[in-house]
Amino acid sequence: MTTLGFRYHILQNIGVSTPARAHILERAVSHWFSTLAWSNWHVPSPMHGVHTRTTVPFMSIGHLHATGIPSSSFREFNIVSVDGKPFYHELIDNEQGINIYDEAIDRLWQMVQLLEITIRASHDAVSIDRERIAIMFGNNTARPVPPLCLDRIPALQDSLRGFQDALYRSKPFELLLFESPIFTVNDEWFAIMRKGADALHTAYRAAMTALISQ
Repeated sequence: MTTLGFRYHILQNIGVSTPARAHILERAVSHWFSTLAWSNWHVPSPMHGVHTRTTVPFMSIGHLHATGIPSSSFREFNIVSVDGKPFYHELIDNEQGINIYDEAIDRLWQMVQLLEITIRASHDAVSIDRERIAIMFGNNTARPVPPLCLDRIPALQDSLRGFQDALYRSKPFELLLFESPIFTVNDEWFAIMRKGADALHTAYRAAMTALISQ
């Protein structure tokens, strides 16, 4: 099972101190992944006295934070509250709050699946079967995916560009996401991811065009 965390090694750079670059790198990773997973997701407001139909962006309540020993090479993601407030499922002592917390975790894991699919799409023919909610690869194998994975495909290209730009001030570094060699982040990795994101976006547009023409 993939670990929702990352390892990094800050290499020598006399222009920016090691602690500063480590902070920039951790913030870039956390912001990129949480934005890709939670952007445009609204949940019922946790504020007391507010009508239950009032909604707020999830990212205004919780965000990803890299936890662990700062001197350690391994850092793990954790969902924490914004501005030091108790987290959502502590504010609402009922099943709804717990379900929202669980969905936040689920959305993160769905993004890991989408990123894995992006890597495969960089070297294999790909199409989208919206009826089966599946990614079809060149050897006619189908990989069922949650609907959110398909819905986030249009955001992939811009998110990768933003992530790469955010990492720029941290160079040089060695970064491994999710304890997986296929997520060794460097210039070659970004080239592979952009190729896969382009292929998925083309397949997504083709699937949407076919759906509209029906």
